[in-house]
Amino acid sequence: MYVVADGMAGHRFGELASAIAANTMRRFYLSDELDTLLAAQFRRAKKANLEPKQYPYEQFKLRRSIEEANLAIFNTARRNPQYETMGTTLVATVFTDKNVFIAHVGDSRIYRVRDGKLTQLTADHSLLNEYIRMNFVQKDEADSFPLKNVIVRALGLSDFVEVDVARKTAKPGDLFLLCTDGLSDLVPDDQIAEALEGAVASQEGVDKLIQLALDAGGVDNITVALIGVEEEE
Repeated sequence: MYVVADGMAGHRFGELASAIAANTMRRFYLSDELDTLLAAQFRRAKKANLEPKQYPYEQFKLRRSIEEANLAIFNTARRNPQYETMGTTLVATVFTDKNVFIAHVGDSRIYRVRDGKLTQLTADHSLLNEYIRMNFVQKDEADSFPLKNVIVRALGLSDFVEVDVARKTAKPGDLFLLCTDGLSDLVPDDQIAEALEGAVASQEGVDKLIQLALDAGGVDNITVALIGVEEEE
């Protein structure tokens, strides 16, 4: 499992919200006891037709871990008024066999590089993206949109959050990029693709992307994770 959580700009204690999210998910994936409870929960949901028949357990577990992270942030803020309105975006991947399960809330992103082609696997939960989807704003007008950084979904703002979860393929040679909007807002996809051309999951690749964002102004937190898929030995 790999996670990038970005405390929301303009909201107090975003760094705490992102830490709670990452730590809650880590606990879900390290606890055998939680895994046993979740597996039983999943079987009951399938039996009651509350989950699609082809919905794999890994997908269910990923979604539930993020819902629990959301609740942990929300309850922390409810018990401590000084943390009111704290929140975070989140992207996560879980690799199993030839599959990768991806999940996201907010405007952090997941990309995949396969055979030299960069593909964005997530759709931003932002006001701008909603307006583009409804044809209120054209893609070539995005840079001048005045509410570009307003997000419509985040962890911690209510006791429930809708999580987008999907199953994708992962094959040897694939490179997965998880990043905050501190990279994707400032560096166009074609520049990201060029920087990752022939790259592997290394600190050098991460540093190159961060430097591109810094060179473009570096006006926001820049977090980058690169995960490479290798042949099984």
